[in-house]
Amino acid sequence: MRFGRDRRLRRAADFEAVRQRAQHRTRDRFFAIAAVPTSGPARLGVAVSRRVSGNAVVRNRIKRQIRESFRMHQFMLHGLDVVVVAQRPAAEAANATLAASLRAHWSRLAAR
Repeated sequence: MRFGRDRRLRRAADFEAVRQRAQHRTRDRFFAIAAVPTSGPARLGVAVSRRVSGNAVVRNRIKRQIRESFRMHQFMLHGLDVVVVAQRPAAEAANATLAASLRAHWSRLAAR
């Protein structure tokens, strides 16, 4: 279960398309997630701004948690382009808490 370039949203236009055309949205304290159905494999876009934390180490930890969780659950999300936006409380949360939050989001998206 790799997370190669073909599984990533890389262009700003791709991020914007998912945000504008999102048919599925889910949100909690830590993450706001938008998803749009596609015909291909699941793809992920991650946004963790400096508003979440001014510390790059913290932002990178959050991004790693999101990517790893997606990598482990991408089979559930086949046919979706997903954009995950971290919220401020994610900076203070433990890795296990972030992983549990993301698992719940993936389950909600897969159920739709």
